[in-house]
Amino acid sequence: MGALSLTIGQPLGITPEGEGPAPVLTGQGFEVFCFQAGLTPAEVSGFATGRVLCGLYVDQAIPVLVLDIEGFGGLEVALCIFTEPKDKQAAFFASDPATHSAHLALCDHPSSIVRAVRALNPGPAVMTRVRQALMDQPGRYRDINQCFAVMARIYQDLGPRDIRTRVSMRPA
Repeated sequence: MGALSLTIGQPLGITPEGEGPAPVLTGQGFEVFCFQAGLTPAEVSGFATGRVLCGLYVDQAIPVLVLDIEGFGGLEVALCIFTEPKDKQAAFFASDPATHSAHLALCDHPSSIVRAVRALNPGPAVMTRVRQALMDQPGRYRDINQCFAVMARIYQDLGPRDIRTRVSMRPA
C-alpha cells in the first residue's frame, strides 16, 4: 500500500520502534512515514499544507534528505539500501531518477494512525544524488549494521543544525 493511497484516520497496523521518519523505497522514488507523538492540529495542518523546502546532504554514501515544512518543522531522513528487499532495490535503480517522487505520511506514535499525507518533488538533481549514494552503499558497507553505524556517527558528529548549514534548500 502506497502512502498516497492511505486515508486520514487509517491505522497502519504496525507499531514503530520509536518516533521519527521511516523511509521506504518504491519503484519510482520513496516514501517517508513520519511517526510523532503529541501532534497538535496546527502541526498536522502544517504537515499537510505547509510550504516544503528540501535539501540533500550526502556523506560516506549516506544520503540525508533535509525537509523544512512550514507549520510543522524539520525532518532529516537518512536512507539505507540494506533495509529494502532486493526487488525494491532493483525497481528503484532501474527507474529514471527524473521521474522519481517522494510521498510523506504523518502518523501518530505509537498508534500509527495516519494524520496527513502529501506528495513532494525533490527534483531530478536531488533524486539522482540519492540514487547514486544508495548504489554506492553495497560497495562501501558489508551490511545494514555497518551502514547504520555510519549513519549514527553522522548524526552524532553533526546533528540536524550542522547538517542544515551544509545544504542548499529549495522548494519541493
